[in-house]
Amino acid sequence: MSACTTVAVDLAKRVFQLAGEDAQGQVVFEQRIKSREAFQAFLGALPAGVMVLMETGPGAQAWARLLQAQGVRVRILPAQRVAEHRSGAKNDRNDTLAILRAGRDSSIAAVPVKSAAALAMQALHRARQGYVRRRTAMGNQMRGLLLEHGIALAQGEAAIARGVPRVLEDATQPLPDMLRELLDELLGEWLQLGARIDVLTGRLETHARTDETAKRLMTVRGVGPIIATALLAKQTEPERFANARQFAAYFGVVPDQHSSGQKVQLGRMSKRGDAYLRSLMIQGAHAVLRQLQPDTEQPDDRRLQRWLQRLGRKGAAVRLANRNLRILWVLLQSEQTYRRQPNLDQEAAMSH
Repeated sequence: MSACTTVAVDLAKRVFQLAGEDAQGQVVFEQRIKSREAFQAFLGALPAGVMVLMETGPGAQAWARLLQAQGVRVRILPAQRVAEHRSGAKNDRNDTLAILRAGRDSSIAAVPVKSAAALAMQALHRARQGYVRRRTAMGNQMRGLLLEHGIALAQGEAAIARGVPRVLEDATQPLPDMLRELLDELLGEWLQLGARIDVLTGRLETHARTDETAKRLMTVRGVGPIIATALLAKQTEPERFANARQFAAYFGVVPDQHSSGQKVQLGRMSKRGDAYLRSLMIQGAHAVLRQLQPDTEQPDDRRLQRWLQRLGRKGAAVRLANRNLRILWVLLQSEQTYRRQPNLDQEAAMSH
C-alpha cells in the first residue's frame, strides 16, 4: 500500500475487491475484504494523498462521504463508463481493474458526492416515480381487461377515474362477476397510488417554495417544483461544464452524431445521461407548447410557434427542453432569475 497512489474499490454488501496502482500506472496491490467492518478499518488506515475510485451503485455515496470526512480524495465514476474499460469476463477482479483504467480516462466526469439531504430528496423522487409507473401500468391493465370484453376506454387519468366506476355500476355491461370484483380491487389500488403520489408531490412542492435556488429555477417556463427539486437533488456542479451546451448534452437533449472524416451527420436525440430528468424536462416543454395562444405577440411564443411549424410538436419540445437546460445552467451559477425579455448581457450569457 505504501507505493499506491490510487486505490479502486468494487463495492458489494459485504465483499469488497480492492486494487491499487502506483504513479506509473502499474497494479501493485490487490486484496479481497469480506466484511464491512474490516473494509471500514482499511479505509481508516489509508495513507494521506491516496485517491480512492469507485463506481456508482448502492452504498457508493455513503462510503464516499465517509472518505471525504477523513480528508481522503474520492471519485465516483459512472458504471456505464467503467464497463467500457473492462477486459475479459465480468467478475470482481476485472471490475476493479476496469475502475483503475477508467480513473485514468480524463474524458470521464466523476459523479458528484451528494449530501445526505440531497439523497433524501432524491429518494422522494424515486419513490414518486415508482408510484407513477405502477399507477400507469395498472391503468393500462384495467383498460386492457375491459377491451377484451368489448369496452374501450380512452387514455388518461380522467377517463379511468370516470369510466371504470361507470362500467362497474352498469349492470347491462357483459362483465362476469369475477371480473367486476377484480376491477373494483384494481381501481381501489389505482386510487390509493394516486393519493400517495399527491402526498409526495406536496412534499416536493413545499420544499421548492422554501428553497431560494428552486424558486429561481421555477422562473423558467416549463420548470416546476418537480424539475427544480430533482435538479437540486442531482447536485450536478454546473461549474464543471465549459458551457451551456455541454450541460444540455449531459442530459442527452442534443442530436446524436454519426460523423466520419469531413462528413458530419447529426441524428436523433442522443438520450444519454439522466433519463428521469430528461423526461421531466420534455414533459415540461410539452406543457408550455400546449398553452401557446395562436394570436400571441410575445417574442418567445412566436419563436415556439416557428419551431412547431418547422419541427413538429415533439421536435419543438426537445428543442425547448434543450434551451431551458441552457438557461438553468446560467441560473445555477448565479443569483439571477429568468426574465422573458432579458437585458443584452444576460441574453448573451444564456446564448453560450
